[in-house]
Amino acid sequence: MGKKYGPIKSGVKWFKILVAKIVFFVLGRAFQSATKHDPDIKKEISVWREGFVLIMRVLPNGPRMVLEKLNGRLKYRGAKYDDGDLVISFKNIECAFLVLTPQVGAAQAFAERRMTVKGDLGNAMIFTRCLTILLGHLYPQFICRRLVKRVAPMPLKKQMIKLVINVVGIPFGL
Repeated sequence: MGKKYGPIKSGVKWFKILVAKIVFFVLGRAFQSATKHDPDIKKEISVWREGFVLIMRVLPNGPRMVLEKLNGRLKYRGAKYDDGDLVISFKNIECAFLVLTPQVGAAQAFAERRMTVKGDLGNAMIFTRCLTILLGHLYPQFICRRLVKRVAPMPLKKQMIKLVINVVGIPFGL
């Protein structure tokens, strides 16, 4: 008689999940700090109502990042909520890994249907503009050129904001 084989279970991609959790943490803290120090990001999110909740998550049950607008600023809330006003979902950990380790930009990932948006598309565009500004603060210019169409100029004031976000904002959430 032939052997019977059971279903094959896929392995857990623990390294990619860990990277996604770390990047979501850094991105959340960077947004929290940037909304305090960067006037451009502050201006962009000013149209969102108080208590606005933004969620970035990896489907089906992967890591997530929750940002909530309180007192005119975005606050990083970890993985607190399951539903929000704007939910950006990566279809799987592979798609999230490409975007979160800057191999593919968010616009390209959306065009390639690696991510979906639930909520008002206008709010998603505001978030995309804020993310573009924030990427300029987090990454050097040679990486930013691959991720966004236009890299914003970095005058001295913006470089000081970049320094504050990277040195104080991400580690301490200020």
